[in-house]
Amino acid sequence: MKRYLLAYAVVFFLSLFVGRFTFSPLDMGEIEKTILLDVRLPRIVAASLLGASLSLAGLSFQNLFKNHLAGPNLLGVTSGAAFGAVLAILIFTFNPYLVQGLSFLFGLVAVLIAWKLSRLVGSGTVGLILAGIAVSAFFSALVGMAKYLADPYDKLPTIVFWLLGSFAGIRWTDIRFFSVPLVVSILGIILLRWPLNILSLGDEEAKGLGLNVPFYRRLIIGLAALGVSASTAIAGMISWVGLVSPHIARLLVGHDNRALVPASALVGASLLLICDDLARTLTPAELPLGVVTSLVGAPILVAILARRRYHVAR
Repeated sequence: MKRYLLAYAVVFFLSLFVGRFTFSPLDMGEIEKTILLDVRLPRIVAASLLGASLSLAGLSFQNLFKNHLAGPNLLGVTSGAAFGAVLAILIFTFNPYLVQGLSFLFGLVAVLIAWKLSRLVGSGTVGLILAGIAVSAFFSALVGMAKYLADPYDKLPTIVFWLLGSFAGIRWTDIRFFSVPLVVSILGIILLRWPLNILSLGDEEAKGLGLNVPFYRRLIIGLAALGVSASTAIAGMISWVGLVSPHIARLLVGHDNRALVPASALVGASLLLICDDLARTLTPAELPLGVVTSLVGAPILVAILARRRYHVAR
């Protein structure tokens, strides 16, 4: 695990000096120090927290629902958070704190609705998945309606830019508030890696080992939803990181959650940092982060699935 932590530290350090404005760490004036400490450092800290949170949420859902293609939006959290932000942009004068606050709130509302609907549908985890798909589709439709009603010269560009995801404009004040739910989500899932190991065996086996399955399932889902909602509130809709990072971590450390959970957090943080570095260096104008994560994540997933199929065939 130490080498993965070292790899993340290297990516973190290099990211501090990646950008359109380059300078040496050995020769910095006041302008360079301001850029480093007040612009790039909060952005990199935010990317690290979000990458770890999204990766652990994806890993949790993949383990709980026995589906390695499950991602952080499985229960509609991302779509709900997106609608909250779009609603704030559409109705009110643009205020980043109001956008982030409503986004965070609606992300949590979405998972609560999915949970309540699953009680009506029944069928255990299958019912929860189906309810999550329905909630995600519902909030996605509301986002589409809001985009249709938005002023095409004023509100719509802001909505589209936010939905594509970005760390541009992230400052310490943004991190100060949302670091609490992000850290609670990350540390909570890391501390619960032992129960997560048992839950991945299946409900009957977990009950046989004396685990309170409903309690731990609700707790882990709640922690994952908390992290995803906060992540979406800060940076918009960031796809693929939460889906791909656990697969990369499995290739590195195997399937034991005792090692897989911290490894997934480090891989997710490193991957999102690399994607953010690419977003602000590939072109003169910064690329939307969601576009970059999709361009990077999709080929990685295909390569992992192809590699798995090759080893199975052998």
